[in-house]
Amino acid sequence: MKYLDQYKEIHEKSIHYGGGNALSVQAHFIQKMIEETESKTLLDFGCGKADYENNKIHNRWFHNILPERYDFAIPKWSKMPKGTFDGVFSVDVMEHIPEEEVDDVLKTHFEKANKFVFLGISTQLANQILPNGENAHCTVEDQDWWTSKIVKANIKKIYTHLHCYGDHNDYRVLYAENM
Repeated sequence: MKYLDQYKEIHEKSIHYGGGNALSVQAHFIQKMIEETESKTLLDFGCGKADYENNKIHNRWFHNILPERYDFAIPKWSKMPKGTFDGVFSVDVMEHIPEEEVDDVLKTHFEKANKFVFLGISTQLANQILPNGENAHCTVEDQDWWTSKIVKANIKKIYTHLHCYGDHNDYRVLYAENM
C-alpha cells in the first residue's frame, strides 16, 4: 500500500488514532445486517486498534460474535484471516486507500464475504495529517463514485450497505434482493 508506512507511524505515535470511534457510530447498521442475514462470523476489515476482548463491544454490538480482525497498518492484525465470513465491514477505511488501490481493496471485501458487506465511508478531508504532510483521507469522493466502484467489485452481488458521511451524506442498500 502506498501510504502504509505513514499509517503505521500515526498508529504508533497516537494511542487514540484508529481507536474505534467511527465504528461506534456505525455499529447499529452492522448490527441490523447481522440480524437480517443471521450471520455468525464477521471480519472487521481495517480494524485499527479494535480491542473487542477488553471492551466487550462485540457483546453489545455484534450479538456476542467476536469479529476476526485485519488492518494492514497494525502489526498484530496485518495478516488477512483465512477463509470467508458471513459479514465483512469497514468503517472509516476506504477513504484512506489510494484511488489506484480502491478497486483491489473492494474486491477483497467481496471475496471474503458470504452474506453481507457494510462500508462506512467519509466523504470529507480528515483532521489527521500524515507525517508526509498529506491528508489522511487520500480518496475523498461522493456516494455516486463509491457506488460505481462497489458495483464493479461486487461480482457475487453480495448484500451491501453503503453509508457515506461528511460532505456528502447518503445511505444506500445494494443487492438486497439477494439477501
